[in-house]
Amino acid sequence: MAEILAPAGDASAYEAALNSGADAIYLGLTDFSARKSAVNFSLENLSEYTARAHVFGVKIYVALNTLVKDSELEAFFETARAAWNAGADALILQDVFLGRILHRTYPEIVLHLSTQAGVCNEYGAKLAVRYGFSRVILARETPIEDIKKIARIVETEVFVQGALCTCFSGQCYFSSFAGGNSGNRGYCKQPCRKRYKIDRRGFEDYSYKLSLSDLCCGKDLDELQRAGVSSFKIEGRMRSPAYVGSAVSYYRGLLDGRSEQALSKAYSDLKRCFNRGNYTRGYAFGQDKNLLSDNIQGHIGEKVGVLTAMRGKDKYIFVKSSYSPADGDGFKVIRKGRAEVGGGVWRKYYPSARGGFYLLFQEGFQEGDDVCLTNDIRLSEDIAVRSRKIPLSVYGEIVKSEKPRVRISGGFGELVFSADFVADPAKNRSFTSQDFNDCFSKTDRFPFEIDTVSAKIDGDVFIVRSALNAFRREVFSSVYRHLAGNRETVEKRGIGREDGAGHVNDDLKIAVIDTDFKSPCYRTSKICHAIFKPCDYNNLTEISDFIRIAEYYAWRKWIYLPAFSIGEDLERFLKLTERFDGIYAEGVFALELCREKGIPLFAGTGFNLFNRMSVAEAYEDGAGYVCLSKELSGRETEKIGGCFYVLKGGCVRLMDLGHCVFKKRCGDCDRRDRYFLTDESGRRFPLRRYENSCCRFEVYNNVPLVADHESGGTLYDFTISDDKEKQIFLSDEVRDFAGGYTAGASRKGIR
Repeated sequence: MAEILAPAGDASAYEAALNSGADAIYLGLTDFSARKSAVNFSLENLSEYTARAHVFGVKIYVALNTLVKDSELEAFFETARAAWNAGADALILQDVFLGRILHRTYPEIVLHLSTQAGVCNEYGAKLAVRYGFSRVILARETPIEDIKKIARIVETEVFVQGALCTCFSGQCYFSSFAGGNSGNRGYCKQPCRKRYKIDRRGFEDYSYKLSLSDLCCGKDLDELQRAGVSSFKIEGRMRSPAYVGSAVSYYRGLLDGRSEQALSKAYSDLKRCFNRGNYTRGYAFGQDKNLLSDNIQGHIGEKVGVLTAMRGKDKYIFVKSSYSPADGDGFKVIRKGRAEVGGGVWRKYYPSARGGFYLLFQEGFQEGDDVCLTNDIRLSEDIAVRSRKIPLSVYGEIVKSEKPRVRISGGFGELVFSADFVADPAKNRSFTSQDFNDCFSKTDRFPFEIDTVSAKIDGDVFIVRSALNAFRREVFSSVYRHLAGNRETVEKRGIGREDGAGHVNDDLKIAVIDTDFKSPCYRTSKICHAIFKPCDYNNLTEISDFIRIAEYYAWRKWIYLPAFSIGEDLERFLKLTERFDGIYAEGVFALELCREKGIPLFAGTGFNLFNRMSVAEAYEDGAGYVCLSKELSGRETEKIGGCFYVLKGGCVRLMDLGHCVFKKRCGDCDRRDRYFLTDESGRRFPLRRYENSCCRFEVYNNVPLVADHESGGTLYDFTISDDKEKQIFLSDEVRDFAGGYTAGASRKGIR
């Protein structure tokens, strides 16, 4: 049976996960965590939490899943080693190359590849295995057919509950370019959760065009288990303990076969703790009607009643409901499922009523509005007091003039302990079985529950109470340590690769990504690498036109491979590669694909190469050319050394979307290649549509990039650039753009 894997952003959420029945818990440390806004845990207290979890047979996975800068490499490897020594059962990494180095150096450390690595096809799974990862956490966009293939290659972990990112895993740069707060570094400010409009009929009004509903795959667990999934992951390191406890309880109930009534109650609890958009089944089974949550942003709770007339209460409005509120319960008032019109907190001193309850009246409330419970106080209190115990049986053997012995038995077998004192002959009152029972019925601070306790006493003996109490504490402490296990310390070893990338190319000339190379600006340009990005991967005429132009100018011909490429996409794509000199890829899975097929590889910005060690590993494993992450500053790229390309100008791809932003309204779609996503400040972000196995979308920055990078070869991305912009970049003209431009991360870097 697959494990239930729960999130813990702080100690309270950890306790909720543990006491509600999780099989494993994932958490982050103060450094290298993709949820920097969570309270997180420290290396100093990690061993305490891992030990407590192990007592119950629960595993702890530590997330070190951010991109790592050159200046942080030593700290990263030391943190990984320390986390393992503190008892972590696995480390979750985003950088597949650092994982390879870590596995080579410390093969005893178990590694899981983060969803941020974007594994969504069998090649990504094969790469992970070859690099030493024992599990892959699949991209949320992975369809069920690809999940089945991957599960035959490596242990898989799949998200079943919680927030869905709009962008394909690991490829979001929106927060980074909007304000220097990188999602890849744990500082995402979620610009995708803001209001936008799109210049397509029916989508012109401002709403949450990019915001997705929360995922809930409870009804799909059987199919996921049949697909071979090993771990059901609940997202939510930023969520409350009540949410964590409710989510674990719901999925525990599903796996344990609890009654429909119990499951219905658990599902209701889950909705009350957090529910954005009434849930979606996500991507695995196809885009459903609830995928986009464009009307209301945030938690909408569970509907429990409807507003009615004020009934003569000047300050209050009546809620017709069968729900009996508790003091402090929180509510939202929602109109027709499309607009949040207010809310309130119920207090015990509000007027009482039959058939419902009162809330304070707010301007805008109307009769017929839905009232949704968003904070269930009784549920939060119930989860806070949950307690998990280990059942033990205690049997004592006490013989005069001998050391007392105690046998502790449970699901782990039997343990025997001897005291460090002897039972003296009794002079007055004799020690009794009840005395023993009274002592060993206490469990002190340990999470034990005594099922049975008994003792055999041979002769009249006397035992000092304080000595017996000390013996009891030592016995239970030893049982706790036995159940917690003991991790053999891994000593520090030399990592290697201290001297940079160690690779030299003599042709780091201009490389260009474009959808159309017919522009006159290319006639006199000095480009060497032409990276063709089709508008339609099924249009052979479009591809033939590019081949003819590239061969005329003697360019090296590369075909662009998106990071989000599932099995069906790759089948189509591989038929095209024979006509090209190689593949320019945004996803690390391409290393395995190109290795297996014998195709030259240009590793793109989507590889998120952030440090010299990762660059060196990419070259060593077959990349002919590499491009650094577009989130590095000019100073940081200089320190990496060696040979690489840098995105120095053109457009900036902020997001790859795994879904149709138009809710698959194909019947009235105008099927344009370009739309604009406009925010409430009037900024227009190009929205590109292209075709592969289906329609796909990309979001681009609202202004072009003019980066301050002196080192490295030059990569321009002209995917959505007009001829005038291309001409400016490819000539010696002053980089002056009427609508402005950005230097991106090149000047100040990112957090």
